[in-house]
Amino acid sequence: MKDLRFYLLTALGLAVFPFVFHLPLINGYGGLAIQILIVSIATIGFNLLLGYAGLLSYGHAAFYGAGSYAAALALLRVFPQVHSFALALFFGIIVATLAAAIIGALVVRLYGIYFALLTVAFAQMIYFIVFQWRDVTRGDDGLQGIAAPMLNFGFAKLDLATTLPAFPLGPFGDLSDVKYWYIFVAIILILVLAFVRTLNRSQFGEVLGAIRENEERSVFVGFDPRRYKYAAFVISGALCGLSGALRVLYEGSTGTDSLTIDQSGNFVIYTVVGGVQTLFGPVVGTGLIMWLQNVISAKTEAWRLIEGAIFVAVIIFLPSGIIGTFAKKTFSLGKVLRTK
Repeated sequence: MKDLRFYLLTALGLAVFPFVFHLPLINGYGGLAIQILIVSIATIGFNLLLGYAGLLSYGHAAFYGAGSYAAALALLRVFPQVHSFALALFFGIIVATLAAAIIGALVVRLYGIYFALLTVAFAQMIYFIVFQWRDVTRGDDGLQGIAAPMLNFGFAKLDLATTLPAFPLGPFGDLSDVKYWYIFVAIILILVLAFVRTLNRSQFGEVLGAIRENEERSVFVGFDPRRYKYAAFVISGALCGLSGALRVLYEGSTGTDSLTIDQSGNFVIYTVVGGVQTLFGPVVGTGLIMWLQNVISAKTEAWRLIEGAIFVAVIIFLPSGIIGTFAKKTFSLGKVLRTK
């Protein structure tokens, strides 16, 4: 019953979400809804590491960018003749996962600030490799003009850029404002949420929580913290890679901005604002900050100052984040919003 309620509420929220941007006071656009869902996948992966394993990484843009560049290169250079949507997506995930596996093996041995600094160092190293390897990555120009293949179901093909049939919805716009891209990404997001929810309700999640709270005690009862933290790091990197691959397939371009420290910092802000250790917190935080950036940055150049003020205000007045605070005050709905 709880699982059914989880899926129904999640599907309902995602079904309504893109039409909210058509309200006069929101001032959004349809493509922003898709971008929010794509980035939310990476933020969920980051929260798995920060919220449940207790590891603060400032280098997760490395996996986000790796997935983005790998998917783009799969279409342009690695498998140009195949030109498969699924293959490009898969290649992006694999490359990001391998990068997380290699980096994770080196960084999970460290703690606290040393762990965070080493993730930054590796992320910067990957950034400069991509920046300097112009023959393959085109440096700071990035990879442009990438035409995403149609989604092949075997018996039929679907162009995700196609819009839904026209149907007026009053102040909420028209059904044709929504592309199949949104439906596709929404399904992936639901699957990712279900995966992370199941993972954190399992023994693996319980052990991660025990390690986060008291790593020394978890060793005494027979668990190997490094193995669990390493697994969490690799899974987190894979989800960031999935997000990056989806980004380049949707936008048709990628650049070094996907690998910067700013991008890694965004994942931290999105997670903290939405709520660490909550299932839907990363989605809410990503949606709120990206929407505010879209609205405010068009009117003033002081967006970064405003973003910093929001971040500080949340830490002071809502230390559990938006969803974390809301879940504590509303018991019944809070049980759905939390992972448990």
